Amino acid sequence: MNLHDVLIKEDQKRQGVVNDPAREAQVLLQEQGMQEERAIRQLGLSRSLHQVHDPKQRWLRHWLLNKEFDGEVYHVDDIKKVCVNYRMRMLPSRLYHGPIDPEFGVKLNRFQQEHRLSQEDLEYDFYIVAPAETFDLEQRQRPLIDPLLLYKVDQQHYKLVHQWGGDLHPLRYLQSWRHRNLTNMTIYWTVVTFLVTMLMFGFLAESMANAFTIASVFTFLVGWGFYSTLRDNLEEQKHRFSNYNWNQSWTF
Repeated sequence: MNLHDVLIKEDQKRQGVVNDPAREAQVLLQEQGMQEERAIRQLGLSRSLHQVHDPKQRWLRHWLLNKEFDGEVYHVDDIKKVCVNYRMRMLPSRLYHGPIDPEFGVKLNRFQQEHRLSQEDLEYDFYIVAPAETFDLEQRQRPLIDPLLLYKVDQQHYKLVHQWGGDLHPLRYLQSWRHRNLTNMTIYWTVVTFLVTMLMFGFLAESMANAFTIASVFTFLVGWGFYSTLRDNLEEQKHRFSNYNWNQSWTF
């Protein structure tokens, strides 16, 4: 499974919001959107274009950016979903400490020249999507997993500049499931606790019914204790779960 392919699938789902109109209607919508954008820019409000809330207008904004950057522009919500589902981080490139491939510098230099980027753009507007351990020098680095180099076009859109590394293992999706939020983690530990307790008391209890009762009560207490401990501790949740820390430099 390739992280780039997963990101493309999420982007295609988002584009489906306007797949129902006829092709002629889409062309007309594009032309109207370009006229509207030119009018907004003339008012000096170009920085507010990303705040348009209408789905079709958002799609037009996305379409225009893809045209400007020759495709491979993705919405931040799609990037977040991939990061959460596969327990990745999207952080500024200056925090990345993993390996890079020989083509990295060539593609970056070409992108810089094509879009006339300044030194400030290079320092602050590039992000990398990769596992959390590649952003931490103190931790032992694990095998590189499909990093993506992204350029921040605006607050909502990122251009894919380069991809390198290996493919994602399908099991990573399953392993990452419990790290997404408090509910998933509670369910995970509840199931594990129940199975372990059943194995322990299955040999000690007089019957399977008694073992099941003991395991159920013990599992409920453990599950409720874990959930209630973290339920009101939002700061701890932000450090633990991918739904919050996907774009944060915290370690866990």
